[in-house]
Amino acid sequence: MRKQQDLFGKAPRSFENDAYGFLIAFAKKATRPFCAEEVTLAAINKGIAPADLRSWGSIFTQAARDGYIRRSNQLFTRTMGNGTKAPGWEKA
Repeated sequence: MRKQQDLFGKAPRSFENDAYGFLIAFAKKATRPFCAEEVTLAAINKGIAPADLRSWGSIFTQAARDGYIRRSNQLFTRTMGNGTKAPGWEKA
């Protein structure tokens, strides 16, 4: 994810930058498959929250494209998805 930089070469803080970094750190520490909701709820506890939680979709997609995570075969019950099952993620 390439973002515009300020005069001193630092990217301005944004949800996308913070969330992407949080997801990568979460995945690197993961010892088992995890669900997206685990990550989003942990990020909210650290103050990283978008106005719309669907914004996380592009963060996960980018991290998968960049090779940090991949889909797992394990299904998780989504607490924020009316109990539907969804495949989890694991570090790549």
